[in-house]
Amino acid sequence: MPRTLPRLLLLIATLMLSLAASAQHGRGCVNDRYGNPQCPPPGGRCMADINGEIRCSTPGGGIMLDRYRMPVCGPGQCMADRVGDIVCSSTARGSAATNINGEAVCIGGCVPASTAACATPAQ
Repeated sequence: MPRTLPRLLLLIATLMLSLAASAQHGRGCVNDRYGNPQCPPPGGRCMADINGEIRCSTPGGGIMLDRYRMPVCGPGQCMADRVGDIVCSSTARGSAATNINGEAVCIGGCVPASTAACATPAQ
């Protein structure tokens, strides 16, 4: 038993350091092109565009990369339809899905995703 106690303590210490190091990333934070963490508002998510700029969804909103690798956002969950257009639920925290024909169906109706609907990350 005495030999396993130091190993157990080492394992616990390693785990604690690992959790502390990834705490910000657990919140949905991503690193910008300079290595600085950029965090979304509570309930949001962040993504980097093709140039490494970070954009975030609003609380309860959706975010996806469009066909040009630019983040686009909406009030609720976002989904690409059969032709690649991204639409989002018009309701915060609302769901979006595609039907059997590949058409988007959203809670509260669908709205087109846009870059203007994205938020700037918290520093």
